Amino acid sequence: MGHEEHGHGGHEEKPLGLFASPLNKPGHDHGQGHPQENHYANHSDDGSLEHQKTADPNNVPFQNQDCSLHESPAFHRHAEATTAELFYDLFFVANLTTFTANLAINDRDSLSAYVGFFCLLWLTWYQVSLYDVRFSADSLFERCAKAIHFGVMVGFAVIGASWKPGQDIYDFKTYKAFGLILMVSRLTLAAQYGVTLFYTRKYKKTMFPLGLVIAFTLLAAILYGSLIAVFPTLKLDPEYPAEYGVVLPEKTNIYIAWYVIGISETILTVLVSCFMRVISFKGTHMVQRMSLLTLIILGEGIIVICKGISLIVKNEYLFTGPIIGQIIASVLIIYFLYMLYFDRIQEEHFGTIKQQLWSFLHFPLHLTLVLVLQGVSVLILWLQAIRSFFNFGDAIVLVIGDWSNGVYNGDVDAYLIDLNATCYNYVFDFIPKGVDASKEKEALATNLVKLYDNISFNDGTNATAAENAEAAFYGILTSTSKSLFDSLYISLPKKVADKVKTYNIDQLTGKYVDVVELVFLYVYVAGGITLLIMTALGFFSLPASQRKVSSYIRLGFNAAVGIGMCLVSIIKTNEVHEQNYLISAWMIPTLCILLFLCVVANHIRLPFKSKAH
Repeated sequence: MGHEEHGHGGHEEKPLGLFASPLNKPGHDHGQGHPQENHYANHSDDGSLEHQKTADPNNVPFQNQDCSLHESPAFHRHAEATTAELFYDLFFVANLTTFTANLAINDRDSLSAYVGFFCLLWLTWYQVSLYDVRFSADSLFERCAKAIHFGVMVGFAVIGASWKPGQDIYDFKTYKAFGLILMVSRLTLAAQYGVTLFYTRKYKKTMFPLGLVIAFTLLAAILYGSLIAVFPTLKLDPEYPAEYGVVLPEKTNIYIAWYVIGISETILTVLVSCFMRVISFKGTHMVQRMSLLTLIILGEGIIVICKGISLIVKNEYLFTGPIIGQIIASVLIIYFLYMLYFDRIQEEHFGTIKQQLWSFLHFPLHLTLVLVLQGVSVLILWLQAIRSFFNFGDAIVLVIGDWSNGVYNGDVDAYLIDLNATCYNYVFDFIPKGVDASKEKEALATNLVKLYDNISFNDGTNATAAENAEAAFYGILTSTSKSLFDSLYISLPKKVADKVKTYNIDQLTGKYVDVVELVFLYVYVAGGITLLIMTALGFFSLPASQRKVSSYIRLGFNAAVGIGMCLVSIIKTNEVHEQNYLISAWMIPTLCILLFLCVVANHIRLPFKSKAH
């Protein structure tokens, strides 16, 4: 866009027009001064239009070979991603980072909400990218369209803060606004395709496929817009007078239609370019666009993991051997994923349909990558939290033991002072800024008073006082333990957290184990699916020169490891083994070792040679 279109050879800059043709111009220098391959191979020095018309179309690498020149236009291709495309990617990753920071995945509802938001965000990015890599040409109109797309991304950021699909909420204004944002996004795309259709109206082969794409995009916009009216309106509580305005919360599943529409329009758009190859991705920088976004997502994973490490530092915990091991393993996981993906990237065209399947497979790939990297950061914090919890428990046991053994000589004040000091020394003194532990500190103080009252006035025969003392003691453990986990952003689902006062310490730790169990399961399943998708990507992009038995063995090994990684989740069927594994330091290293084996398999020299098929 803009300055990307101008060469560096001293050409005079032309004023920006209202619209611009996506077609090749005679003698035009493409993209940042790099000559592009889809120029005519025998094109004359003076770049005359007459000579281009008589050029042999077989010498045009990116031209459709089966169509005459007058039926198939030569679209202008960028040698690499433009700065406008890269700028758009920044909005994508900013949305993803912000949403990841705001939404804690701690139950199935939050996991499905995370996946749903990512789907809508990625599909919107992909639809815009499908247009940009094929038809984008710098003009005032294109810059205005880009500004709208940037605004749509800002809208995603605004919506993400209150994204709670499938939950009871009081007002659906946010979701209605989101529907409007999605509609505007598709209307803008339809207008951009419409401009392309206008400039290619003389070419018979482009009219129908571009018309289909415009129709699908407009249909998606209409559906997004029509769903706005379907969301529930405010429902007043009939038990109160209407003038009080007491609103009842409601639940709806209408948002699922957004997922269906987004996936359907993307599949239809890709299918059009598969079967009507005049508007295919051949000659575009689509491979680079996908690989760049993959790199950005891996970078976002580094940010998430570094944030987790910074939380440990903020809480002033010492870096023990297991924690250092987790950090090293998590960094290596990102590095191994980077190698597994980029070692198989093929810049050359590898078939129109294959390339489009390859590009769309990045949708589940990017989703699973995000889940793996986000989950790994949680597992690092979990290990620190559970180790700190055990240390706190050991200290409490020592204080209780001293009381039981008569060390305090019946001095209740000294006993409770030591209990309070232990809670602060192991937990509350390390609460970082930004974590509100005021309610837990208040609960600690209240339970200490209750414990004092029931111990002081209990002569050993008062069963009620004994029960109250036990309840107060467990209240101390519960409130302090919750603060410990919260300080490391290991949080409970809201519906569970609201009942935390009713839990004893065993029930509370069980709830936290349920959270990390979910994280463990989706990390390993997503990691296995990531390997399977990377295997498919490697298969589709495998050059003819590398179609050997050894290449297929490597791909097969990666797929087998991916399946095995998914099957690790069956440890859930054995509760004892699962709990032992969840509190061990081997969850992240196991993932790292499996990925390392795949990297080794991809580069090890096999003891036999095979001929290409």
